[in-house]
Amino acid sequence: MAKALHRQALGTVVARVAEELLDEARAALPRITDPKDPEGLHDFRVAVRRLRSWLKAYRGYPGIKIPKPLRRQLRDLAKATNAARDGEVMLAWLDSEQEALPADQRGAVDWWQARLESEVEAAYASASSTLSADFPALEAGLRRALSSLPGGKARGLGFGEASARELATLQERLVREVSAIGSAEDREALHRPRITGKRIRYLLRPWKAASPACQDAERAMKTFQDAYGVLHDDLVRESALCEVAAAHAGEESVDRLWRAARGEPVRATAPRHLRGFLGLAHGNRQRLLAHYATAVDRAGTADMTALSARLDAAGAAMRGEAS
Repeated sequence: MAKALHRQALGTVVARVAEELLDEARAALPRITDPKDPEGLHDFRVAVRRLRSWLKAYRGYPGIKIPKPLRRQLRDLAKATNAARDGEVMLAWLDSEQEALPADQRGAVDWWQARLESEVEAAYASASSTLSADFPALEAGLRRALSSLPGGKARGLGFGEASARELATLQERLVREVSAIGSAEDREALHRPRITGKRIRYLLRPWKAASPACQDAERAMKTFQDAYGVLHDDLVRESALCEVAAAHAGEESVDRLWRAARGEPVRATAPRHLRGFLGLAHGNRQRLLAHYATAVDRAGTADMTALSARLDAAGAAMRGEAS
């Protein structure tokens, strides 16, 4: 009979889960350039993000050593995909918004889409080149490091106790971060619980099949993460809207100045697509406020108490004290 998960050696489980995540990243890599597979880049990013979080969770425990250059390369590889994925998500949002805008405001979407499409194409090419060049060597280095992690006879904490301690640390942080949120304008304060919630969820994933309590806690954290995730998307779009509207106005102003310098008649009116950008901004702001209310409600005092109780039960299960 296989040893219960909470009794297994920390190094053994850390290596096993990390290798599974490397397998997922490697499987997703060739899908990134497949035009018929729109989820390839997303799946690669998720695998890498989970891997980074997983290694970070147990890095400080005895015997769990991943060389800093490898950790830095993994971070840089994740960053190399940011522009392509962010642009891809923005394009999908613009597609969904276009029909909701009045006809006289859709020019803003057309202008932004044309700009984004070329940027995303270039970002994809850059990301694909970087990943193809750098991932194989990084994967090999990580697998070598993982193979040297201590196994069953190593001294130190078991996987269950180490996981429970890490969960308790993250749980305390999450409660502090949620209590620090003051309003929808607290962008940094709203960002922190999303990241901590993600780390908790990734920590719980390997425990789902071993413990109903951990499975319940993971589901609750997914609800929490989803609530803060859509709010984060709204905040990112709001900043992007301001930047792109300013870029459009700047381009229009320069064009008009040059035309005036050539003696052409030019009217000093608002930029062509200002009305469209205002419509997009208004709609996004309304959703942002609604999503903020949802996230705060789910992360309010009562629900944080319930969520904490679920996480406490998961920690007990990790220690082998309960199911």
